[in-house]
Order: sequence, then C-alpha cells, then structure tokens
Amino acid sequence: MTFTRSQFDQACKEFIRHHRPQHDSPPDFPMYTTYNGWTWKEHNYLTGFGYMERTTRLKRQSTCRTSDTIFDAEDSTVDSIDDAAATLPPADYLTCQQYVVFSATFQVPTFYFSVHDLSGTPLVLSEIMQTSLLRQHAFDTSQVTVFSIGQSNANFPLLSLGDHPTLGTPCWYLHPCEIGPAVEEIVKAAEEDTLIQGRRLLWLEAWFLILSSVIDLRG
Repeated sequence: MTFTRSQFDQACKEFIRHHRPQHDSPPDFPMYTTYNGWTWKEHNYLTGFGYMERTTRLKRQSTCRTSDTIFDAEDSTVDSIDDAAATLPPADYLTCQQYVVFSATFQVPTFYFSVHDLSGTPLVLSEIMQTSLLRQHAFDTSQVTVFSIGQSNANFPLLSLGDHPTLGTPCWYLHPCEIGPAVEEIVKAAEEDTLIQGRRLLWLEAWFLILSSVIDLRG
C-alpha cells in the first residue's frame, strides 16, 4: 500500500487521536511508548507539508549495551525508563527530535531524527550509535561511515544524513525503500475486511512496529 499526501495526513492525524495517552506524563520527563507522544505539525507557510513530531530524552550508553530487547509497541504501561536513568548526571542527557514525514518518492512514511546534547550541539553518527536510540543488533553487520550505515551490497544505505523535507534542517533518516514489503506482511495477517481508512491506520501502526525493531522508540 502507498499513500497520497492527503491520505498520509489523515492517517497520521487518526493515529495521533487513536493513541493519545489518557494520562499526561510529567512535562520535565515524559514517558513514551512507540505509539504515543506524537503531535501533528503544519508548515508555517505552505499547505501539504505537515508531519508528525515529538521530542524524547535519550541517555548515553555504557560500554555494554543490554537493552536491545524488542518490546510490544502497544504496551502502554511501559516501565521503560531504567532506574539508573533517573540518577544520570545532566551531561548524560540527550534530546532527540523525532519526525514522521511523507516520502513523495516512495509514497510511504519516513522516519527522521536528530540528537543534541544540552548545549544544542548535534551528535555525529559515531556518538549516536553510543546512545539508547539505535538497536545494536540491527547494525551489527553494517558498514558505518561518517554519513551513513548500510550493507555493502545494498542499493541504498539503511541510515543516512539528509535534510528534513519540510524544515530543511539536517537530520538522520531511515531509507524507506525496504520497509513497505515488511509492513505489508503484517497487514495481510490482519482482518481482510478492514475498511480502507482503518487499513491505513493499521498500516501506519505496522510501520511503527517494524521501525521499532531498528529504533528504540521508548523514551
């Protein structure tokens, strides 16, 4: 399944409504699951360039990463924030801006993000790989350069640096070309009589599920 621009907008807004948390998290330390915490943002001047966004807090990893287990994306009771995170010194806290934008080329959602330290300085890729954002097992056999992560025989890198399609600011993004078929396999397992509008919401939820196997979207 592919999306038109308007179908993407509608699916995202329905997704946000459907997964709106019943209880707000403390504003200074929000607790997110894969599905919640997202808001819709319109372009300041142009119509048809809206996107989903949220801001999460990351922590720098120790030399041994132990939290790569994939959790159920629908677990809204997340005990996902380690006790150790509450005692981290401020310098270890990182801010991650996350976006879901429309790929006009592939006509599917695409995940963009940036990570900054407390001074607002963006982290380079080698530093991002030492945070709690990326699931290490997904990149164990990948080739890492300054600007990308990918397989040597792949047509496109898995993770690349590029400009946010709406904001025009530098962000990292996961290439959308391979995720569609994986999502379709999940969607096919769902009820075939799902309404088209509901199926787009289901597709977006399945897309997040696949995404969470590479990116730890708990925050």
